[in-house]
Amino acid sequence: MLTWKSKMSAPMGSEEKLVESNMKSKTTCTTHTNLNRYLCIECGTYATALYKIYSGGVIKIAHCENCSKVVDKYVEFDPVIILLDALLYKPQAYRHILFNTNSNIHWKLSILCLLCDAYTKWAQRSRLNSASDLLDRQFLFFALQWHFYVMFIIAGLELSTFLIGVVASTILHRKITGSPGICTSLLLRSLLLCCVGKLLVIPMVIWGTTDIETCMWLTRLFVFTSATQALRVIMNSHTALASSLILLGFSAQYLSTHLSPLLEWVLMQSFAS
Repeated sequence: MLTWKSKMSAPMGSEEKLVESNMKSKTTCTTHTNLNRYLCIECGTYATALYKIYSGGVIKIAHCENCSKVVDKYVEFDPVIILLDALLYKPQAYRHILFNTNSNIHWKLSILCLLCDAYTKWAQRSRLNSASDLLDRQFLFFALQWHFYVMFIIAGLELSTFLIGVVASTILHRKITGSPGICTSLLLRSLLLCCVGKLLVIPMVIWGTTDIETCMWLTRLFVFTSATQALRVIMNSHTALASSLILLGFSAQYLSTHLSPLLEWVLMQSFAS
């Protein structure tokens, strides 16, 4: 950072270089502090900035040095447009969300998804017990309230097993093939964001849909397809490899469901006591 005296003593020929250096530092502070963090959404090459700020408040979108296209066109798009492109499984939208944004909404989103997943399990269990008499229903009403929290714990266990399965499969594939490693935090962030499909339970509750099984299969299908696309973007690999790693995660989650009745019984006994 140059002082006022150094600016006054600088020759006229170096004034343009001074302004350019100030613009570069200003651009870096405006976007992010870490260099080589951004990614071109078109070719996947790393970039130093998404846009540059010139004197007078003029903002110019940065271009990729590899493909000469705009590094990230979504920086000037509405979030609704970005969400629609992500729902259409466009890799450019996935690169923008995963690499060029610095949002920690995935933790809050994961809690909301766990609540929705717990509701589907709780609603499915309550529907199975709908043929009880009045006294049983009165007792069952309070039991199901505790049972909802039990389902929340079980949903968290299944989600953790899915994440561990995908991460372990990815690490094992990297060691076998010798491929470059990926950031584990980025992988977890992408998988948690892909669980947004579980929010389909909200319109199901609003519209009063009773077909719980269909809703559960639709949410699993959406999570599988979106997680496959996210992993393909992160690893820069083929769809077959990414889908295979996601399927291994779902297999681990399916195996954990066999422990759910035992865990449910233990938790219900602890709540009853």
